[in-house]
Amino acid sequence: MCLLFLFSLITKRFNDLKDKSMKQFKRFLRVKLELIVVFFAFCYSGSLLAQDVNLVNELASKYSDEKAIYTNKSEHIFIETKRNEFSIRTEIVEDILYLSDHGSAYARNSMHFSSFTAIEDVEAYTLVPKGKPGKYKKKKVTYFETKDAQSSGIFFDDQKKITFDFEGIQKGTTSHLSYTEVHKDPKMLGRNFFVYGLPAIQSEVAISFPDNVEIGYRLFNVDSSSIEFVKEKKGKVNHYRWVAKNIEGSDFLGDGPNFSYYTPHIILYVKQIHLKDSSIKVLPDVAALYDWYYSLVKDVNQEENETLKGIVDSLMVGENDRDEKARKIFNWVQDNIKYVAFEDGMGGFVPRQAATVCQKRYGDCKDMASIITTMLKYAGIKGNLTWIGSRDLPYRYSENHTPSVDNHMIASYRNKQDEVVFLDAVGSYTPYGYPTGFIQGKEALISLGKDSFEIKQVPIIDKSKNSYKDYISLSIEKNELKGKGNITAEGYAKLDFVYPLINKVGKKRKERFNSMLEKGNNKFIVNSLDVKGIDDRDLPLNIAYDCTIGDYISINKKEIYVNLNIDKSLKSWKIDVKKRKGVSLEFDYAQDIDLTVDLKIPKGYAVSYIPELEEFKGKDFGFKVSYTQSKGKLRLHFTFYRSILEITADSFEEWNKMIKLANRAYKESVILKKK
Repeated sequence: MCLLFLFSLITKRFNDLKDKSMKQFKRFLRVKLELIVVFFAFCYSGSLLAQDVNLVNELASKYSDEKAIYTNKSEHIFIETKRNEFSIRTEIVEDILYLSDHGSAYARNSMHFSSFTAIEDVEAYTLVPKGKPGKYKKKKVTYFETKDAQSSGIFFDDQKKITFDFEGIQKGTTSHLSYTEVHKDPKMLGRNFFVYGLPAIQSEVAISFPDNVEIGYRLFNVDSSSIEFVKEKKGKVNHYRWVAKNIEGSDFLGDGPNFSYYTPHIILYVKQIHLKDSSIKVLPDVAALYDWYYSLVKDVNQEENETLKGIVDSLMVGENDRDEKARKIFNWVQDNIKYVAFEDGMGGFVPRQAATVCQKRYGDCKDMASIITTMLKYAGIKGNLTWIGSRDLPYRYSENHTPSVDNHMIASYRNKQDEVVFLDAVGSYTPYGYPTGFIQGKEALISLGKDSFEIKQVPIIDKSKNSYKDYISLSIEKNELKGKGNITAEGYAKLDFVYPLINKVGKKRKERFNSMLEKGNNKFIVNSLDVKGIDDRDLPLNIAYDCTIGDYISINKKEIYVNLNIDKSLKSWKIDVKKRKGVSLEFDYAQDIDLTVDLKIPKGYAVSYIPELEEFKGKDFGFKVSYTQSKGKLRLHFTFYRSILEITADSFEEWNKMIKLANRAYKESVILKKK
């Protein structure tokens, strides 16, 4: 069947070329010979592999935790030039073998495209076993649906996706997908991943390009011993191939960093294209990336807008302090411009005019950066448009100078101390002086004008500025605990309360507070609340509350048992080292927690047992649980600190040791004995 198909294909093309030059004919034969090799490789990895029951069972045993594996995955970029024109395309092939009858979760597939890319030559089918060795039924996909690829948090996105479903998924089925992605802009090649979740028997990324094209590449999360690099040249065409065999899949963990931090991938980029009459500089370095970015923003906000200037003038009345001016402008944008995300072709890179943003009262991250920098200018302060990647992206500008290095734009300026202050109004309640949490530690590309920029790292906010303090006084009434508490939270710890309460009033707000303050057990009830500072970004949040905790204490004839560890926040943080496969445990921010619990000793009782101090003190994290007794009162004091944003694999053992000690402390109760 394979031979008949290839013969018909070659014969047809031979007839098309019979009147062409010998040079074209030789090129045709060379390409077809390469096709034969590739095609037979697929025939083996696809249909034959699917029908070899013993081999399927062997792979199912080897990959017992997987429902499917890639038998072959390849992405091959072709760059071609002719006189003064060039073209770029990527040919993609994915063959998946299903190791279980429960592999239908992988039946639905999609291909994405946008104004920068197009999808062509799609072929998709399954080879379904018919029960006899070597026998299968081919089920070709005939229905493809094109629809918007709406991203989370994006109001408008010009990304589209073609979705379809493979049929007949069962153990031993092989699915085949191949298509061509046409790149309309040489700057937008994107990223090539060797695996997506599933493990792969073989995965390949390749690029073919002529001598008059200069390319560069960078590998990420790749062990050189597991990737074979092959470099060949045929005539004036260069061929680079990276081949990975028996590569593990990447589990996507919700409490870990983005998969691009640990999944093997490569970023290929075009430096320059030399055509017959000209040369095109694409992305040889960071300066070239900045030059392109600057070309997209240089004409924005060239005309003064009287309305916006009038708003700035009114904000600046009686204000002479440079940083207070910046604070007022930042807060005004947070209060008056609603964040609405747009991704519309080049609109995803070009900010809208500040006057338009002011008039419409909404905009995306670029629009907010546009209006902030313009308002700063009207106030006599030099503001700078600033490109930055969120923490979902693991790259530095020195190692990735393509548009995949960043996905966000903010404003920045230098304060009185000549320090860079980052202003990201996407965080509507983020205090002035704090970056939004998702850009902490990231590099920022700051525009200083034509041909001038600087790269600065956004600070990680110190744990002391994200403190959470909770004091509660408890008394025993019958079989319940009655409490009066007071919480103070600042920085990102405050925002953990603020954002869930947005637009919630009355009963819904009280229910939300109840779940957020819950301690002891699920019979915790908030009886009353007094909240201050929730609407003021620059003040700490203060919550005074009265509560009841039912069915929490244990009483017998002579003794009362009370576990004062009513907040066991570390209890479930043990790391499953085997499951994580070295993937970090990630947190939104560094933090200090301080919990004090006072228990009023009932009349007629005395303290007969107090647990011993429990403590773990590490460089980056630790806790302490201690007890003290004073007249008529018993106090538990719990503190926890974490100064880093992620627990990496080399700290797993130390972290788990801390969690073990904390859980031991959580089990301890104080004992009150009747006199």
